[in-house]
Amino acid sequence: MKKTTKFISAALAAALCAGLLAGCNSASSSSGSTSASGSASASASASASSSTSAGAESIDYSKGLAENGHIDGVTALDYVTLPADYAAIPLAAGTADVSDEDVQAQIDMILAQFAEPTQVTDRAIEDGDQVNIDYSGSIDGEKFDGGTASSYMATAGSAEFIDDFLTQIIGHTPGETFDVEVTFPDPYKSNPDLAGKDALFEVTINYIEESVPPEFTDDFVKENLTASYGWESAEHARESIREDLRQGQISQFVWNYMMENSTVSEVPQAVLDFQSGAMLNQLKSQASMYGIDSATFLQAMGVASEEAFLEQYAEDIKSSATQLLIIQAIAEDAKLKADDAALAKYFSDNMGTEDYSTYEEHFGRPYVSMVVLSELANNYLMDNAVNA
Repeated sequence: MKKTTKFISAALAAALCAGLLAGCNSASSSSGSTSASGSASASASASASSSTSAGAESIDYSKGLAENGHIDGVTALDYVTLPADYAAIPLAAGTADVSDEDVQAQIDMILAQFAEPTQVTDRAIEDGDQVNIDYSGSIDGEKFDGGTASSYMATAGSAEFIDDFLTQIIGHTPGETFDVEVTFPDPYKSNPDLAGKDALFEVTINYIEESVPPEFTDDFVKENLTASYGWESAEHARESIREDLRQGQISQFVWNYMMENSTVSEVPQAVLDFQSGAMLNQLKSQASMYGIDSATFLQAMGVASEEAFLEQYAEDIKSSATQLLIIQAIAEDAKLKADDAALAKYFSDNMGTEDYSTYEEHFGRPYVSMVVLSELANNYLMDNAVNA
């Protein structure tokens, strides 16, 4: 089964974010879901290519790992019985089918990133529209503080304003001026003097703002996507996206198959500890982006402690640890090794260079080896999968 080297499976991302060092730039990577541990690794990856903020907490990504990328002191095959056909997983019919609609959905997601705001004045407001308005409020004919604004952007139908103010603008057209009648809530903390009072707002609709995406043309691809994705034309992009989606579906299938058909007698504490550490690493990495420590970040999240945080994600941690154990079991049974040659190839394929010293320095050789070993296991399953 042919693979796409830049594709990293969502299943592996859930376990380890296997492509965290690659900065995977396939279309599918932008839509794949990740578990808490995958997000942790992804956040850590971002920090590798940027300077560490002042006062950032120390992160040891390789803690609990051996140099070869295995969990230190753990032989996975002592705990995992792999399915007999894991080296030739039978793919269900339709697993590799990708519709034109699936491809277009990915393209639409990309185009949305380049959409430009446009002012629309020739249609009525609909629920959810972004609308630019002027308004002036009064109570018993008298204007009040905070009741007047010009060129204010609001979402039609939302509860952004009091009462049903923004529901009443639905159906009106830019250029119209009309009255909106509302009642202030009681109590009203923002201004107790207005609590419970009826108010009249004169509202003028200036325009509706829509985000208009560009056309997906050869010129657009060359100008905006070739450098990041390597696509040379719109058709090349479509073909690449289709292949990435196909590979993603196959990867998802084989990893679901492995999770359902592998027997895990026990998840060693060492594996659970590593995954818990990955969660805390994510926490520290995210906190550093805001220039605060993890304790302050937890407090802002409404979580009392690291222990409470880990308890909140205990189910995700166990699931990710189980996947990690199965990955290591595959590596042990298939004699896969993250040696110097494998690391050089990984970085050459995904980063365009065989020099991985920066990543090794930041993450540690054990962690880099684990990432590469995870991709080797993923590729092994996908290369050997067979159509049923």
